[in-house]
Amino acid sequence: MTSSSSPGSRVDGAMAILRARGERVTQARRAVVEVLDATAEHLDADEIAARAEASAPGLHRTTVYRALATLGDLGMVSHTHVGGAAAVYHLTIDDPRLATAPSVHAHAQCTVCSAVFDIPVASFEALTADLMSDLGFQLEPEHAALLGRCSACRTSNA
Repeated sequence: MTSSSSPGSRVDGAMAILRARGERVTQARRAVVEVLDATAEHLDADEIAARAEASAPGLHRTTVYRALATLGDLGMVSHTHVGGAAAVYHLTIDDPRLATAPSVHAHAQCTVCSAVFDIPVASFEALTADLMSDLGFQLEPEHAALLGRCSACRTSNA
């Protein structure tokens, strides 16, 4: 599989991180990172596997799932549970070309149309501090979507 990433991209950064940690740079790991780097969509494991297989013929779906799990264990990929659907995945490596594009974010999902919206994790700072202070609980808002109704659905169902 040939990388379509430019020098200094998240793909190159991820491969450098793997090497620095003594981890193998495999075709599946590279394919997963390339798929996630190439989209702002919220992709589940099946969608990632299908796109990875399309760009790297012969790459087995199970191998892609293992690569996702390993990259998750290494903190390079995170997953978010969205209501009524499989978990979606994101790279947690910042893109050095885009200083304003944070990779870690939370989600809100409309319970009517199922649209998923990205939310800056900073939006949860006060709640996170309150939960830690009051309960000793450390909130990880990037791992689950908040459910509610988007403005379009609220307007159409008013």
